[in-house]
Formats: sequence, structure tokens, C-alpha cells
Amino acid sequence: MPPASSTSKADVRAVLARVLLTREVGQRIPTVQDLQHTSRAGAGTVVKALRSLQDSGAVTLSSHGHQGTLVVSRNVGQLWREAQLGNFSLIMPPPGPVEQHGILEALQEPLARQGVPVVVSALAGARRRLERLHLESADAVVTSAGAFERHRDDFPGLRSLDLGESTFYSPGSLVVVEGPKPVRGRRLRVGIDRASHDHQLLTETEFADRDVEFVDWRFVSAPAAVLRGRVDAAIWHAMPTVISPELAGLNVRPLRDSTLEAVRDVTRAVLVTRELDAGVNALLRFVSPADVIKIQERLLRLAASAESETEFWPR
Repeated sequence: MPPASSTSKADVRAVLARVLLTREVGQRIPTVQDLQHTSRAGAGTVVKALRSLQDSGAVTLSSHGHQGTLVVSRNVGQLWREAQLGNFSLIMPPPGPVEQHGILEALQEPLARQGVPVVVSALAGARRRLERLHLESADAVVTSAGAFERHRDDFPGLRSLDLGESTFYSPGSLVVVEGPKPVRGRRLRVGIDRASHDHQLLTETEFADRDVEFVDWRFVSAPAAVLRGRVDAAIWHAMPTVISPELAGLNVRPLRDSTLEAVRDVTRAVLVTRELDAGVNALLRFVSPADVIKIQERLLRLAASAESETEFWPR
């Protein structure tokens, strides 16, 4: 028998909801005796909690004698709420790029239909985001596919949902921002963000055949770094701004095709979760990579339109 406990009925229901999130339709749930040990509650309380979860519409169960009790259907969002898991915590790269807006919208909408709010925070550096996820400080994080592959061995137990080609960096969004005057008499100073796997890889690849001096700088402020004369050039992820780099007097050019071909994996976005986090992975089945691409295309068209120059990104 399980140890005596003062566990409330609501707590028992929450524990059982978390267990049921690990069971797919058609799978057998643990026996009442096993659930007693898991919830530290009596058999009667467990049975009542299972009945309550069925009455709420969170799950439909069917008893099959010696074959056990099987899951006939389940409402993932309702189970999430019954499990008292709260908001869905997502960590994204620093805000600004249109592609990140698209990913967030494509995630928020289906989870909202499941009754699960998404709370977003931003953190620079894919490795730092993956570390937070590994330490269970978030439910999911967004990185490029290339950054995830680079760091995944350091954080075992993670899995990724590939969102498709050009979902992290859309075509033409990676540019080199340069000063208005050519540099004479000294090596070109190139900004590099070594905390970002993508930026370091892109920068070293783009300038591999040139004699340059790398200067540590945060990639999100590349135009400002060039304007202030701290660096002569830097790779930037283009985004809507009040004043474009061109209007500020800077030169902007696309990355070389050879650079993009060499580092194609960094252009694809992935949603990374913990493999054993059944509830999170069940929720993310409602996220469609096709919808991500569709939403991003719409937002990119909006950002490119003349009337959206000062309205796309709220300030």
C-alpha cells in the first residue's frame, strides 16, 4: 500500500493528468495500484480522480479486462490545464526580425485554441537558450538547425521540430552592413558575435578570404556599431527599423551565395524541447511548419510594403 498522505483531490487529479499526457490514444494507462504509488493516494481517490478527468472531457478511457484500461481519446489542452502546468514558456532569440514574429504567431495561435497561453522571453545565444531548456527553465526554445546540431551533444535528451527552409533567416535577410567610406591603409575591422554560433560561423565564412581584424560586438546592434565607427563592417539580420541603415548612410549588401551554400543549416529554424516532456511535445503537434512559412511570408510582405515602414514593429 502507498504511504499515508494528505494529498488533496485536486493534486491527485493533477498528478494523474500528467501521467495521462504520457499516454497516446490506444495505449494502456498504469494500473490503479501503480497510480496509487505515483499519486500517494488511496484507490478510491484515484478512481474518483480518473472519473473526474473523464467528466471534464480531458480524456476518455475504456476498460478491457486483463488488457487493462486504454486511452480512447484525449484533449491535450485540457489535460495540460488539469495537470496545473500553467503557461507555456518559450525562449526566443532577441526580438526584431520578421521571421521570429512568424514563428511566435504560428505557435501562439494553435496553443491558444488548446487553452494554453504562451509566455515569451528573449535570450541571445543558442547555447544559452538550450542550457535554460536543459535545466528545465523553459518548455521550448527556438534556434537555428545548425546551432542545435552544434550544441546538442552538450545537452542530451533534447529533440527538435524542424520548421522548414529559410524559417530562421529568410532569403535576403542576411546582409553585410558597411561604412560609407572605403577603408584605406589598415585591415578591415569586422564585427563578430562569438556568443552566437550562427553569427560567428557566418562571419568567418563570409570573410574567410580577406585579411580582416575581428572585433567582438553584439550582432543585433551591427548597424549602430558601424555608424559609431567601432567596426567597418558586420553581418546583420535585417529587420524593420525606424530609420533603415541605407537612410543612415550605410552600405548594405547581401551575403555571398557561396557563404549561404556553405552554412545552409543555419537558415532553418527549429523548436527544441526535452524528449521526455510528454505534455510539451503533445502540444507542439498542433504547430504546423507549413503554417510557420505561410505566416512568415505574409509578415515579410507587410514589412516590405511602404505603409508599414513605421508600423510593423511596435515601439
